[in-house]
Amino acid sequence: MDEWFGLLSIALVFLVLWGVASLTAEWREKRLIRSGTLPPLEKTTDADIARLASSGFKVWAIKRYRQLHQVSLKEAKQRVESMQRL
Repeated sequence: MDEWFGLLSIALVFLVLWGVASLTAEWREKRLIRSGTLPPLEKTTDADIARLASSGFKVWAIKRYRQLHQVSLKEAKQRVESMQRL
């Protein structure tokens, strides 16, 4: 019985941490949109993605590219890096 309690406790802690991380990422994204750094998803263009990548927001650029073009992380990273070289 103690083993199950330990496993359930670990699972509960994991779920709470996952939920907090998810909310934090969502809040961060909304804050960047409000500040004008990150365009809303529906208004994002490839030019915006290139601007994000060149201004130090490469992770957000890759995330937006994946959201827009439904590609793998590897492909999105390659495309964003090629945009930076242009």
